Amino acid sequence: MDRMELERESSMLYWYPKIKDYLRTPKTVFLPVSTKDNHRIREVLDGKTIPKRIEKEILLKAEEIGYPLFLRSDQGSGKHEWRNTCYVSDRESLIPHIVALIEWHECAGIMGLWWDALVFREFLSLESRFKAFYGMPVSRERRVFVRDGVVECIHPYWPEDAIHEDRENPLPNNWRNQLKNLNDMSGEEIGQISFMGKIFGECLPGYWSVDFACDVHGSWWLIDAARGELS
Repeated sequence: MDRMELERESSMLYWYPKIKDYLRTPKTVFLPVSTKDNHRIREVLDGKTIPKRIEKEILLKAEEIGYPLFLRSDQGSGKHEWRNTCYVSDRESLIPHIVALIEWHECAGIMGLWWDALVFREFLSLESRFKAFYGMPVSRERRVFVRDGVVECIHPYWPEDAIHEDRENPLPNNWRNQLKNLNDMSGEEIGQISFMGKIFGECLPGYWSVDFACDVHGSWWLIDAARGELS
């Protein structure tokens, strides 16, 4: 399978409909975007405004979720630029955040990252201990690699060397200990996540990386996935 096909299958438009009825996921609303409208939206980077017709569709889709919401495309969220991209606190912030998200896609990789839909998601209150990356809560998250229904391994999503601070959100002095507490996995947790990873793999054959996050009530949610060859 070539890279183009792997990227197509990594799109939420491909994998989300196949798994949404089998695992707990945030409420999700898609706004598919034609190639023509995609180019029109991306013209904001040249100083133009999003056409009113498209802006109206964006606002209506967001209202189906309510605020705050988690914003992304079918391919990514730019979460390392949290307060400017994926975390949308209110209606007034939505369009500026979409502009920032589009810019993030243009800068991703050598040729940028193409996307086919804007995605509006329920904002989950995750178990978190501190913030990094422009205010992003560092949470209890796990990445599972699964191949044809068999879970190969489970990792904490946030290793220590992946954490960076910014000027407005300096890391707390004890952040390493807090991160260790988030990353520690009990046998019960490993069993639960393995079970969910197996369900995902049974619904989507092939090699996948699958991301789960734990909310403040201790419930685990499927939040993202991509072909394992690209992760």
